[in-house]
Amino acid sequence: MTREERNRIARAIETAESGTTGRIAVRVIPDRSVDAFERAKHEFGRTGLNRHDAANAALVLVAPRAKQYAVLGDRALHDRVGDAFWQSIVDDVRPIFARGEIADAVVAAVGRIGDALHEHFALAP
Repeated sequence: MTREERNRIARAIETAESGTTGRIAVRVIPDRSVDAFERAKHEFGRTGLNRHDAANAALVLVAPRAKQYAVLGDRALHDRVGDAFWQSIVDDVRPIFARGEIADAVVAAVGRIGDALHEHFALAP
């Protein structure tokens, strides 16, 4: 991933989190063989997202060499958006990942999570 792609992802995260109590992390892992969802659960705990007070953090994990990705949200966020939300993100970004446009797919996923954070966890004005 290029520096510009990493910067685009960082800006997308900043925009998605801005004005909310939510947190989003992205992990790109080099593994050639991985169960992306299991690894996402591991990374969620390893990064400390599971200790976020509002329990509304999310993680996007990408394993380009394994051609896998996963999106995972903490319990308060999940309670608000449900399984269908997460599945819709996976379905929506699948063609982008398939084209090898990893940064575009991550930015799209982060944007969708940000929309949910702004809807359900916006800071009081």
